[in-house]
Amino acid sequence: MTFASRADGFTLMEVMLATLVLALVVAMVTASLSGSLKVVDATRLQGDIYYRGQVALQRVRADLQAAVLPEDVDFIGLEEEEAGTSEDMLRFGSLAHLLFDPDNELPGMGIIRYAVRPDKNDDQSLVLLRADRLYRPGQDSGKDEAAYFVLCDQLRAVRFRYFDDQGEEHEKWTTKTDDPEVVRRLPAAVSCTLEFWLDREAETTLTMEARVVLPAGLLAKKKKEKS
Repeated sequence: MTFASRADGFTLMEVMLATLVLALVVAMVTASLSGSLKVVDATRLQGDIYYRGQVALQRVRADLQAAVLPEDVDFIGLEEEEAGTSEDMLRFGSLAHLLFDPDNELPGMGIIRYAVRPDKNDDQSLVLLRADRLYRPGQDSGKDEAAYFVLCDQLRAVRFRYFDDQGEEHEKWTTKTDDPEVVRRLPAAVSCTLEFWLDREAETTLTMEARVVLPAGLLAKKKKEKS
């Protein structure tokens, strides 16, 4: 007697169930991998922003620490509302003038200018600009033709704050005056705050700040006390 043997294999239901399980596993792995990649991208972006922010703040710190106040150069710091597209946010004399071509340029005091403008390539971001021109006695520091260079981008906001010798905070500072009895003085310290975009959809930002002591501002106070 012979018996017909059943061919080994999977039923349609078993194949569909295996496919479903495989699809679930692939979906879970993909979601996990996608989340990991997003974390890596976010970490890389934040690290890049930290680096660019540190470089920008180091430059601001070096410029302000070397700030000086000649008779024909004023220290002028404006509020955000006042510093529009035609005005510098901050302008002052500094011994931190940069030489890009030492063979053809002369060292000396520079007229440093900082401005904040909308990014031409991104209407939701701001850029921090810096200009640096060699000071020449008798030349009007307000009529400065030095070119701006981008110091930092992808910014949501930039704020400068000024502190007097009593530690009081001011939103603006100017040594420009027509009254000969008024003593022109640099601020004792200046803080610079850079706020970067991290995620615009979630409206998350990263804020970095540096507070810089101006030695010339402190020395002027001591000199006045001695007199």
